[in-house]
Amino acid sequence: MAKVKLPPGCVGFDTADGRKLTANRPGGTLDVSDKDAGHINASQFAEQGFITATDAQSFGTKRGMRCVPCNRLWNAWNTTCHRCGSDTIPD
Repeated sequence: MAKVKLPPGCVGFDTADGRKLTANRPGGTLDVSDKDAGHINASQFAEQGFITATDAQSFGTKRGMRCVPCNRLWNAWNTTCHRCGSDTIPD
């Protein structure tokens, strides 16, 4: 799967095989198949820099920091809870 960030005001587009893909809001993002991503990246709109399809990316850490009052697990680098302001402890 790949993600497509739509230009401002754009709500979707037609794929090479005729399907219509629509985002929830103008300028939003869409998940597309690798095949559709290839067609998008080979299009004239990609060449002009209007739209591109890129692999979805994420990262995570094995450990986190927990806020005891909120019982929320934050990222490993969060030393303070963003909800209540309490100090976090290693989880």
